[in-house]
Amino acid sequence: MSKDQIFVAVSDFVPQKALEYAQKTALAYEKEICLIPITDNSPAETLAQKCSEATGMKVNFLEGNHAALFSETLEKEEAAMVVFEVSDKKPFSNISYLLKISRDLRIPYIFVKTNFPEIKFHRVIVPITFLTEEREKGMFASAFGRFFKSEILLMPAKDYGSKAAATCRSIKQLLNKHDLNHSELTAQKDSYKVEMDAVVKAKIFDADIAIITASREYGLDDIIFGPKELHIIKKSEIPLMVLNPRGDLYVLCY
Repeated sequence: MSKDQIFVAVSDFVPQKALEYAQKTALAYEKEICLIPITDNSPAETLAQKCSEATGMKVNFLEGNHAALFSETLEKEEAAMVVFEVSDKKPFSNISYLLKISRDLRIPYIFVKTNFPEIKFHRVIVPITFLTEEREKGMFASAFGRFFKSEILLMPAKDYGSKAAATCRSIKQLLNKHDLNHSELTAQKDSYKVEMDAVVKAKIFDADIAIITASREYGLDDIIFGPKELHIIKKSEIPLMVLNPRGDLYVLCY
């Protein structure tokens, strides 16, 4: 089995929307698709055959339930990214659980929903906070621009400080280096709310996907009410690429 694949988390059903995302990404990046089961009742080989028929591509699979060692398995397989389809079927109805098993991932993890329209990559919205690790968003935004010819919509937070604006300038330099199409949006929210604001307004900006970061650490409020990324995923009507905010946790998928 080849390394550097696009992984799709599965149970006992064919995740059509996650497969659509994986298929388009795999074709653009010239990679293969692989299923990673996260329940005990995943007929992986049978699902792989059905997924191959659905995508018209060869779909590989891992045997057994890999939820307990999710990050370790994907790291061992040198995965490029992993896609989750949020649905009414367990465990994919439990976003908190999906975030929990993804907490230590070194790769992007993408959330789509069963009821999403066609997956497109024409415009990618990138909200930017004051955190240093926001610079990582630029590399993945650049990949969308290079492989999908996406327009990149940068949205630096409206802060009193200058860190978000400085990060936005750094990302612009990267995008200009590759001569990629991009523009800057005027944010109305600060760093604590700009990601949610970008996702809520995504349809206004005609954005097809957003790039956000997960929480650095979970505080008491996050434990009780859920982290900010949980609420963003619930609200989102477009696919979300989530990046773990630790500078040593990135393996580029391009």
